[in-house]
Amino acid sequence: MLEVNNLSVGYKGVQVIWDVSFTVEEGELVALVGSNGAGKSTILKTISGANKLISGDIVFKGESLVGVQAHKIVAKGLAYIPEGRRVFPYMTVKENLELGAYIESDNNKVKQSLVRVFELFPRLKERQNQMAGTFRGGEQQMLVIGRALMSAPKFLMIDEPSLGLQPTIVNLVYEAIATLHKQGITILLVEQNVQKSLEIANRGFVLENGRISLAGPSGELLKNEEMKKVYLGIS
Repeated sequence: MLEVNNLSVGYKGVQVIWDVSFTVEEGELVALVGSNGAGKSTILKTISGANKLISGDIVFKGESLVGVQAHKIVAKGLAYIPEGRRVFPYMTVKENLELGAYIESDNNKVKQSLVRVFELFPRLKERQNQMAGTFRGGEQQMLVIGRALMSAPKFLMIDEPSLGLQPTIVNLVYEAIATLHKQGITILLVEQNVQKSLEIANRGFVLENGRISLAGPSGELLKNEEMKKVYLGIS
């Protein structure tokens, strides 16, 4: 469904991603893991159209995304949830969600998407008229996931969903991600929480200093001695 071929990316003349290649098959949940500053978010931003690449190609459902504007990429069925839980604080929860459906002109489909989000996150339904800026971190994470779902994506990229959240909230967020995967959405998950992400993923890629250093089925990566020592804290 997604092919990243020999991707190189830089900022202001400084290269940060070198010749990265990987694929995500339809229906998979793939984890892209690594330490802070490895370049994980840069890859997602580039796929979503927010960054320009130096070289390489990004192919989504057989079509190159290079040079395609970000809003047109969303319309193709690929949604990106950036890290940082960016909500519109002076708008209600419902208004935030409705903004996520800006590409959809059919009001009935928008209503269906809203029902789907409320089923996934009942707390959002309970507080749909509350200002989003009054939400705590975990609630805001639910909201940004819900807002992305309003575009009815076939492929979802999620960047650091557990960052700064309490363990109980992290579990709720990961349960929601697993549910979306079971519902047929293909997911590319970027995380520093290596253990948590690989536990729910089909496959994983490890990014180190802008290059992929390890790749394979999640179960094999969790047993890998280098992974245990460097990322899982097991010696």
